[in-house]
Amino acid sequence: MSYPPPPPGPPLGSMPEKIPGSTKGAVVLLWILFGLGICAGGASAFGYVGLSAMEANGDIEIPAAFMPFLIASIVQILIWTVLRGVLAVKIAKRSAGARKGAIILELVGVGLGVLSWIFTPQIEYAGAEPAGGAASGIIGSVIGITLAAIVIGLLSTADSKRWCVE
Repeated sequence: MSYPPPPPGPPLGSMPEKIPGSTKGAVVLLWILFGLGICAGGASAFGYVGLSAMEANGDIEIPAAFMPFLIASIVQILIWTVLRGVLAVKIAKRSAGARKGAIILELVGVGLGVLSWIFTPQIEYAGAEPAGGAASGIIGSVIGITLAAIVIGLLSTADSKRWCVE
């Protein structure tokens, strides 16, 4: 008994019809980072207001460089958040420029995360230091750097390069 031959598959080197898993994973992580950016931006703005009030009451002494650093961090978080959302949409629509842009954005983000560990001015507390203050910042940075590194890896795959062709 003979069976009919199978239908021909797509030609070699053709574009995939649906988004590859690595690209979809990167898009999902970009949306997760978008959500975390909204939370981090709000928390940083809330922290700015709280620190300003604590300094005015004499509860803490803030180095002169810290508040401009915090404002720059808030602006950077907001810019990164918006760009991640835009890039996630464009990558899903097969934009090669968005894929490259996301890789560059996340590489710069990793670099800025490492630099912030090194150069963040320390706050001196008049009373007891708040529990988890430094640890929460480090944990947040490690999570952000790790997710950014995963996005870079996922967008660097051959499948992602084939998907993003426009």
